[in-house]
Amino acid sequence: MRFLPTLERKFRRWKKLKKPPLLRKLDILFKSTHKGQIQEDNAKRAQRDFGKDNKNELSYRTRQQFMSNGTFHEAVGSVLLTAQWFAMMPLRGVTAKHPSSLRFSWRYVRTCCCLLFIASMLINLSLTIYKVLNGSITFNNIRPLIFKSCIFLVCGKALSLARQWPDLMMKWYEIEQDLPQYQTQYEKRRMAQTIKMVMLVGMMLSFAEHLLSIISAINYASFCNRTDDPIRNFFEMTNDEIFYVLNYSTPLALWGKIQNVYSTFIWNYMDIMVMIVSIGLASKFRQLNDNLLKFKGLHMAAAYWSERRIQYRNICTLCGTMDNAISFITMISFSNNLYFICVQLLRSLNTMPSVAHSVYFYFSLFFLIGRTLAVSLYAASVHDESRRPLRYLRCVPKDSWCPDTMRFAEEITSDMVALSGMKFFNLTRKLVLSVSL
Repeated sequence: MRFLPTLERKFRRWKKLKKPPLLRKLDILFKSTHKGQIQEDNAKRAQRDFGKDNKNELSYRTRQQFMSNGTFHEAVGSVLLTAQWFAMMPLRGVTAKHPSSLRFSWRYVRTCCCLLFIASMLINLSLTIYKVLNGSITFNNIRPLIFKSCIFLVCGKALSLARQWPDLMMKWYEIEQDLPQYQTQYEKRRMAQTIKMVMLVGMMLSFAEHLLSIISAINYASFCNRTDDPIRNFFEMTNDEIFYVLNYSTPLALWGKIQNVYSTFIWNYMDIMVMIVSIGLASKFRQLNDNLLKFKGLHMAAAYWSERRIQYRNICTLCGTMDNAISFITMISFSNNLYFICVQLLRSLNTMPSVAHSVYFYFSLFFLIGRTLAVSLYAASVHDESRRPLRYLRCVPKDSWCPDTMRFAEEITSDMVALSGMKFFNLTRKLVLSVSL
């Protein structure tokens, strides 16, 4: 029976040879066409499958770009990017996902722009000092000198802070990774949304105040005209320290106006900087407190309390590090705000020359008081959140009380965890009450 397959193959070959040559060519052509069609279908199927995989990968990457990791570095990225448009915080990598991308260098263009603005501010400050020393020293004449001195000092400190910022953010990131992690995107985005809201509201109100100041200056220049040119009257009135020494020219007028706009932004940004750091530190304490709240009153092992105590101590150390970095800005912010509140209250005794001046004056006064109160309350929230774990420790069952919980409670009670103004005062709610009274 083994010869049957061989016989069958010979019969097929004989059958093919029996066909005419034309039919044999047509069979070969049909087979090659059918084989090519199969290969083409396989290629299309493979390309379609690859396109699906590539589309899924693209959608995954796009989704990952909108996912928040809940870090402070990611939350303040847009705030620092906005500051760089006004010659502050010259850093690279502020919008990157990881703080290891942050870089500072004296050779960056943004750093050169920052140094150029500081030099320009120094010239403007020198002209202001010259005008004050050669004229009558009055309360109104000293006000621009204090304003521009504060701006110059804040710009210099911000440049120094930019050099420390990469190391500060890496330390902050390491402490954040050790804390109990949030599970939902809402919890991770909460800090970033608060920071962006504070930045947006602060800048919009600052823009409105500056716009009202321009309107009141134009109105005043139209009545107290020194020359026939209204534009020249406006610039000479708003930049009187420049034209007290130098002759009027359009480039000098534009330079003075740009200086004024940048100075107004920086004057508001130093308060925003204190607020966003306070929000970040308070959110880290809140992140720990939320975990303690989940296990409030439950029997927990000693290892749990030991881990939470170490995490609390790390946040306290971070708070002290950030306080050393921004305490000078905090000191200038509070002293500057209190001074200008006193100036505005004193000026409220005078009669306003027009309705535009009245609107600008009262808007500026209430905005200044509200901004000072917001800085105080946001900064005081760091101290409030650092004290909140004591509530949960008081609910620990008696049989779960251990040396770690006792040590934890003693640290919270004895330590003063708060931002300060160069160690002269601590930003707590008691300070807000004492200043307001």
